[in-house]
Amino acid sequence: MENILITGGTGNLGQTVVKTLSDQGYHLHLAVRKDVGANAANVSYYQTNISDDGQAEAFVQKILSGNVAINAGVFLAGGFEPGNLAKASMDDITRMININFATAFNVAQKLIAHYKTVGGGKLIFIGAKAAMDFKIAGNSLAYSLSKQLLYNFSELINESEKSAGITPHILLPGIIDTATNREVMPDADFSKWISPDVIAQTIGNIISGKEARNVIVF
Repeated sequence: MENILITGGTGNLGQTVVKTLSDQGYHLHLAVRKDVGANAANVSYYQTNISDDGQAEAFVQKILSGNVAINAGVFLAGGFEPGNLAKASMDDITRMININFATAFNVAQKLIAHYKTVGGGKLIFIGAKAAMDFKIAGNSLAYSLSKQLLYNFSELINESEKSAGITPHILLPGIIDTATNREVMPDADFSKWISPDVIAQTIGNIISGKEARNVIVF
């Protein structure tokens, strides 16, 4: 059974991804901020704060101490804040980088070191299509900068680590159709939003080898 590491697996998108991958027969190792109780079938929980480098290191090592190889890392942890150039502060930018980038970087760095000992592995990041569109990205400046940093990190890994069999993939969805987003934007046209099921299936396709693109725009 292949082992998949997941961050942000208890969030709106994360719950769909966890169900999809669990149903597909993978064993999932989830980093969680709060105690969620006993492990479930095919799912192991690790209470940790992965925005802290030391805790991220301990999280990965605890999984590996079970004598398993991690086949893929799926990085779903993140958050959103509005705020244009006039309103954004360095504190906002730092907070968004910690939430959206540090949580991925800290764990991915350790996974890359592991992958080099086992012949490779996959890294799957969640960016944002709007963050890459500079005509609108400024409406959520701190958030967009953090997601752009994640995109550049993925591209850097692709160039520097491909010879080691390490493949990064970054997904760039528009607005994801979750209960939270519907509550925040009740008058929006939901038909234009991206289903979490589509994203989850795409992640499954990457892990199984059916999808090889490094950048996937929805």
